[in-house]
Amino acid sequence: MVNGWAGKTLQIDLSKGKVSTATWKEEARLFLGARGGNAWLFWKHSKANQDPYDLDTPLIFGAGALAATGLIGASRMEVTTVSAAKTESHSYGNVGMGGSWAPELKFAGYDHVVIKGGANKPVYIQIYNDDVEIKDAAGIWGKGTFETEALIREELDDDDVQVASIGPAGENLAIQSTVEHGYRSGTPVGAAMGAKKLKSVAVRGTKSVDVHDPEMILELNRQLVERVKEAKKRTGITIARNRGTDAYLQGFLAGDAGVVGNYESHAWRDRPDIRREYEENYIWELYEKDIGCFGCPFPCQPLYSAPDVGACIWRCYPTYWPWKLWMTDLKSAFASTRMMTDLGMDSKEIATTVSWLMHLYSDGKIKAEDLDGVAFERGDPKPLFETIRKTAYREGFGEALADGPVAFAKKLGKAAVDYLYQNQGLTMRTFEFRAEPGTALGEAISARGNSLRATTYHVVLWEKSARDHYAGVDSQEIADSYAWSKEKFGTEEAIRATAYEGKPKSLIYEMNGAAIADSLGYCTTMIRPGRVGAPGSQFGDTSYAFAAERYTAATGIPMDEAGLFTIGERICNLERAIVVRDGRTRKTDAIPDFFFEVPVPDGPQEGSKLDREKFEKMKDEYYSLRSWDVETGLPYKNTLEGLGLKEVAAALGKQKKLASKRKRKEG
Repeated sequence: MVNGWAGKTLQIDLSKGKVSTATWKEEARLFLGARGGNAWLFWKHSKANQDPYDLDTPLIFGAGALAATGLIGASRMEVTTVSAAKTESHSYGNVGMGGSWAPELKFAGYDHVVIKGGANKPVYIQIYNDDVEIKDAAGIWGKGTFETEALIREELDDDDVQVASIGPAGENLAIQSTVEHGYRSGTPVGAAMGAKKLKSVAVRGTKSVDVHDPEMILELNRQLVERVKEAKKRTGITIARNRGTDAYLQGFLAGDAGVVGNYESHAWRDRPDIRREYEENYIWELYEKDIGCFGCPFPCQPLYSAPDVGACIWRCYPTYWPWKLWMTDLKSAFASTRMMTDLGMDSKEIATTVSWLMHLYSDGKIKAEDLDGVAFERGDPKPLFETIRKTAYREGFGEALADGPVAFAKKLGKAAVDYLYQNQGLTMRTFEFRAEPGTALGEAISARGNSLRATTYHVVLWEKSARDHYAGVDSQEIADSYAWSKEKFGTEEAIRATAYEGKPKSLIYEMNGAAIADSLGYCTTMIRPGRVGAPGSQFGDTSYAFAAERYTAATGIPMDEAGLFTIGERICNLERAIVVRDGRTRKTDAIPDFFFEVPVPDGPQEGSKLDREKFEKMKDEYYSLRSWDVETGLPYKNTLEGLGLKEVAAALGKQKKLASKRKRKEG
């Protein structure tokens, strides 16, 4: 008996129409599930430097190891494939999302689905327990993700079937395309499904998932509910959830997060007139209710509904990216968010691209005639809607843009290339890397790059004062946090966002922790439930002992925080091996020169920019702590073998992608 896991992977060959299964037991102990399990299956089923549109390229869906066990907050899935934005040093594409798809896959009897080959006509996959069918998708090809889900449920006569789909953008192989499940997607990997002519994967299960100690799971859930209630009281959060304004207000209150335009400003959004414009035009009147993931009593995704537009989740990033376009028209921001979700597109990637084009247009580097007559005026929603539509359907300038911002920049000319701040073929997120060395280091080194969960440096403490609905950071919590940082990382500076000292060690702690969360299927707000409040303003409980005891309750396998971190280290090293196999080195662990050369123009961190010498010293320390070669960034044979990755070490050795000498600089 396997407790916690379903114990099987499903393998589907679309070219041959063949379906088979394989056991998932020993691998489960090593890699857990979701992100970690997907990484292992990707290693097993992919080839070095594989083309993203090669039909033999694997597309892998994975459920978190603790999904469907009854534990609150563990319902996430991951999708992994070769990135459509593949460069000479970037190959790995993966995205995580919550909802109900992962638990449903476990209820059907599977932990992962590996899809290879390609159909000769549009299809979708239906998984119903042991019955797996490749079905005709002619009737839904070309449809948006909302209608696709409704039509599949209607065809299968089952409102409980969980659907992960691509929209027209994925069908047209746009690099910006996503896999959508109830608006719980993000980083673009949808083109991988489009290349296989795979519209959707629909799953429904009626089996049970055995757990080791169901009574303990109930008790741990009870404790969690009480813990979250207490945390909310402690932090004094009074933001009205029935307005769904939490992310919007936090963006202003956190102050240091979120850039305006193409890294052109910070102060603009805090101007009294701009803030008043946002508050007066905020779309709280369109709020319907909060929606949560499977089995979660803490719904955190506000659902909005607009006449003549429709309903959509509007949370977190959709309240930040309008700043990138200098926009105060939040109804247009909502409408465009819904449009991108329906077409299956990453709102971050599209919005950042539009901000880049607006910057070029404002500086006179491009003209409307370069962009099908569209004037990319700052603050105007029209260029956003035009970019969404043209890219999804490959019309006009969207034909080139659908091949990615790098390809489009080269077509527009040198100025466009110079103004484009990108990493691994995708645009940068809104973090101010010039003021946050730890976040910048994570962005440079992470296997995937461009990832909020995997690369963002979370254990930071912005000492924010009380403001509006925000009670400020408790002085005792500040003291406790610095004491913890000194004990854990050797210096209080490790949790100061703007400092360099202690960052490599604490970044590894966070990156390993993110790998654990993503592999267990945990929401980041639940795996460390004491950390609530405005981003970067509440430090809270940092221990992963919470996850360890829940893992043991579900699986019966004794586990502590150190044991989980060994698994996290293994997963991060496996992902490193994958990208090293495909060309990554120390030289390509980088972010654009812009962040070292151009200081922050205004706002709380005015004048800040990265110090290249200090940044490179952080890389030295990071590689040394990971037991990778400091000069090349390549892993050592004994590093991989010591983590149970002997097969991986042997393969890299044959390709001469292992560090040849054991030369280490101590951090």
